[in-house]
Amino acid sequence: MPVVNQSNLTRAGALRWLSLQHKENVAFSLYIHPLTGRTGIEKLLAQALDRGEMLDALAEKAAKSPTGSVIFYLMDRGCVVWPPFPLAETVLYRGYEPGPLKSMLEKDWKLGLILIRLGQWAIGIFKGEKLLDGKAGMGLVHARHKKGGSSANRFARHREKQMEYFFTRIEGHARELLEPRFKSLDYIIYGGAFDTLLRMQKQCHFFESLEDKVVNRLLSVREPRRSSFDQAVEQAYASVLYEFNQA
Repeated sequence: MPVVNQSNLTRAGALRWLSLQHKENVAFSLYIHPLTGRTGIEKLLAQALDRGEMLDALAEKAAKSPTGSVIFYLMDRGCVVWPPFPLAETVLYRGYEPGPLKSMLEKDWKLGLILIRLGQWAIGIFKGEKLLDGKAGMGLVHARHKKGGSSANRFARHREKQMEYFFTRIEGHARELLEPRFKSLDYIIYGGAFDTLLRMQKQCHFFESLEDKVVNRLLSVREPRRSSFDQAVEQAYASVLYEFNQA
């Protein structure tokens, strides 16, 4: 099997990587829409690459990306890029064609970031990596009760109320920040704790109205607060690079 190396690239890092690839060494470039399954990817790759372990490895990795993938095949080396935002179409180019990915990375998208963990939240509106508006706050939610009995049941009900109040407050701030700007936003990206976000979305129906612009990614943010915005928006523009070399 081909040997794979993974790199997480910032926006600047991904643009630099694209600029360092030599046009004459790239056999083909394949852009893949995020809803394309592995079988479809294999058929596309088979138009330009002999079937074998390299094709299988590239197709498997490309199919797992939530935003689609870009595959560059450089003679005996295959590269799969998971872009930060969804690709618009599936298209195969002969030779090196970095244009669509480069344009995506260079554009200053208007983003809404919603960062949530139990007890902490932050919501920001960005143009490129510049914060236009944002709010952050905290809410009291006790940790789970470790002992059983009736007191634990009362504590659990109290904790549920705390979470309901916490999520209701976040929904209010989200409406205030996002609703007036929704039409102008390109994408919305969540970050924080997945289970907590699911609980909030189940309770607060406002977030259903945002779904059409939500990117299917989760930013890794340990402590949602205003000081987390720089790290979060850098992640929002980040790409993942997988380089496959013949063993």
